[in-house]
Amino acid sequence: MKIIKKYKVFDGKYSNFFISEFEDKCGNLKKWEFLERSNDTKAVVINAYHKDKIILVKQFRFPINMYSIEFPAGLIDRGETPESTAVRELLEETGYEGRVTSVSPPLCTSAGITSEIIYSVTMDIVSKKDQQLDDSEEIEVLEFGRENFKEEISEYLNKNPDCSLDARVWSAFCEI
Repeated sequence: MKIIKKYKVFDGKYSNFFISEFEDKCGNLKKWEFLERSNDTKAVVINAYHKDKIILVKQFRFPINMYSIEFPAGLIDRGETPESTAVRELLEETGYEGRVTSVSPPLCTSAGITSEIIYSVTMDIVSKKDQQLDDSEEIEVLEFGRENFKEEISEYLNKNPDCSLDARVWSAFCEI
């Protein structure tokens, strides 16, 4: 397949909406809609551990119109590394200071609809301070046991039907 034309339909602060025209393998003209992060911005998703606990965050997500339980995460600012972003974002969102133990290669999140690239950063918690949230953020810090995660998260979701679990969390800690 070959992209013939790509045009921007909407220009937003954090993402842009595009349509690509392409020829399929039979030579038919087709269109594909997708989102791109503005300025080719990348992000980190943080797997943080404190002793036998997994650190997650709960925040309202407008696209799904409900709360999402997910790993702490954030955008990489110009001049930052995935490691420095993870340290900053973990402190801002959770109040925890952490030490980076590993960083993944660049990963796609949902390549059929977005160009988003993330780095998965694993961290160990070293101390606790106060959250440093932006005015627009309301983030609740949640901790779940590593050994009984599937049972604990299932119980939490049953008691909180206004919440969804991020697929990356399920994939990381639950059997399919």
